[in-house]
Amino acid sequence: MIFQKYLNDYINYLKIKKYSVRTQESYFQENKKFILFLEEHYPRLKNIAQITKDIILDYSNYITCYKDNKGKLLSGKTIKLKLIAVKQFFKYLAKSDYILKDPTVTIEIPRDERSLPRNVPTEKEVMMILESIKTDTPIGLRNKAIMELFYSCGIRTSELCNLKIHDVDLKEMTVIIKHGKGDKTRVLPLGQYCVEYIRLYLERARKFMLRGKTKDEGYLFLSQRGNPFSRDTINACVIRSVLRNVKLNKKITCYSMRHAVATHLIKNKVDIRYVSELLGHKSINTTQKYCHLEISDLKKMHALYHPREI
Repeated sequence: MIFQKYLNDYINYLKIKKYSVRTQESYFQENKKFILFLEEHYPRLKNIAQITKDIILDYSNYITCYKDNKGKLLSGKTIKLKLIAVKQFFKYLAKSDYILKDPTVTIEIPRDERSLPRNVPTEKEVMMILESIKTDTPIGLRNKAIMELFYSCGIRTSELCNLKIHDVDLKEMTVIIKHGKGDKTRVLPLGQYCVEYIRLYLERARKFMLRGKTKDEGYLFLSQRGNPFSRDTINACVIRSVLRNVKLNKKITCYSMRHAVATHLIKNKVDIRYVSELLGHKSINTTQKYCHLEISDLKKMHALYHPREI
């Protein structure tokens, strides 16, 4: 693939700068697609310095008009992410003196689509989901602990998948997220139900997942085969399994549970600053600064106002 060297150098740069693995993979894949676009539509292009603003705009128009296998156009958010990846790549190329001028400098990025999140379960629906989970089997107990954790603190799916046993302090009722978004660490409070079901899972169910395994890497939640979950497998193996016993006209995912936590806390009049800290957001919105709070304050607000704790 043409320009492969530059792309490899860029990914090595991201590793040195300690960008998350997810960001590295995303930027690699998106820029690979861009390079493949160049090979198909600009076959005579041999020097990366020959890429102009017009070529970048041509690519922008291409992805804007692109349709998937179902005939659907890409969302504004997806287009934005693709263009950001390309802009970051060229920013690196200019900074590393591979090119004299960055052709993407004046390329505008589409604004965020500010649509309201869909498929957010109500408090009543969340309680239906949680209460529907039978805990008389190791799988059921694991699923219960996972769903309680999702709803307790609004943890991101990737963060939950990466949790190790020692990240959870059941005595202090907290969980530490060591490599959250932006590789930032934060400490979150856990509710009493969540703590109890994680304790039961560790005592009675986790060893069931490790049957036949000679090595235990210490991940908190494991699949039935003893492997750590990924974002895809936890939705497939846990969420779908749990929802089989609940009649809802909504497509619920791990992400839906995270939205539910924020929505329900704010509905119960929790200051938005606490919700922002709980979810690990950089800012409340584009004009407000990120507000740092002590874990003791966060635990207090969580215990007083979280629907599962009232």
